[in-house]
Amino acid sequence: MAQVSSGTTIAGAWSGAAMSPAEAESQRLAALYRYGVLETGSEPAFDAITELAACICDTQASLISLVDRDRLWFKAQTGFEGDSAPRTHAPCAQAIEQADDRLLLADPAGDPRFAAHPALGAAGGWHTYAGAPLVTPQGWAVGTLCVLDRTARSLSSRQQHALRLLAEQAVAQLELRRASALLDLQGNTDEVTGLWNRTAFERRLAQEWTRWSRHGGDLALLAVDLDHFKHFNDLHGHPVGDEALRQAAQGLEGSLRGHDVLAHCGAGEFSVLLPSTDTGGAMAAAERMRVALAAVPWVVEPLTASIGVAVAVHAADIEPIALTRRAHRGLTHAKAQGRNCVELCLT
Repeated sequence: MAQVSSGTTIAGAWSGAAMSPAEAESQRLAALYRYGVLETGSEPAFDAITELAACICDTQASLISLVDRDRLWFKAQTGFEGDSAPRTHAPCAQAIEQADDRLLLADPAGDPRFAAHPALGAAGGWHTYAGAPLVTPQGWAVGTLCVLDRTARSLSSRQQHALRLLAEQAVAQLELRRASALLDLQGNTDEVTGLWNRTAFERRLAQEWTRWSRHGGDLALLAVDLDHFKHFNDLHGHPVGDEALRQAAQGLEGSLRGHDVLAHCGAGEFSVLLPSTDTGGAMAAAERMRVALAAVPWVVEPLTASIGVAVAVHAADIEPIALTRRAHRGLTHAKAQGRNCVELCLT
């Protein structure tokens, strides 16, 4: 098949900005990563696009191929095995460098630039490739919608036009997916601290509880309450109180592991979910949080916290609310001990 190409760089073609190839590639990857789609599972909307592309173009295979730093990752595929392939020598990588929305039409097995690719070149046996770039509204080409066939053949002008239209629909689905994720994030996020809110935390707790119930292991929960926060708020006002909450959230979050879950559940209350954590680990985490608050550069005056600790027990716990109640009983004990301390509740 004939090659359609251009010497214009990605930056000049899509963004209109004057930047080096390295800067353009960094911006392009950032645009791809904002979709949060890499390594996600199959989704009917994307699967339907590849099925339609293969059907309309009368080819044996079709892919939605996202061009990552060193690889192609396939969000959807029809008639093709595997979920990724090397970026080097890949026609999809060449297709995103074109200066407009023209297709890249090539024979991957016969073109020396692509023949060495282990999945799409001579070893793969594909002799027809047509790829339409997936161009974001901001002008970055993040991948392709392509069709493949093991027989050398041509696509009609109508088929090429249809492939470009389907590529636009693939981008529309990426945008819709991102917008939905942002709305979901907003609904799950506390406005003051930026942490998860109570609803999101309870949903995550239910998920971790189900996993723990089935597979065993350890699971701990901490109930954290800033000492005398109501008095602090009344004395200094809510704007200062909100800033103190943000400072507390940063201090607490900085003491946790990446997979721990911290949520602001109202007023001066925080909840912490510690997956794969036994009693000793939970007590150590709680003490780290208490010490971390002492190091916070508080906006007006220092705040401390009382912390209740609970660990899931198979023989006693049949629902996640049992763990929550036990953590709050530990919190009550910590307050009774004079506050600014950690208490474990076993029953």
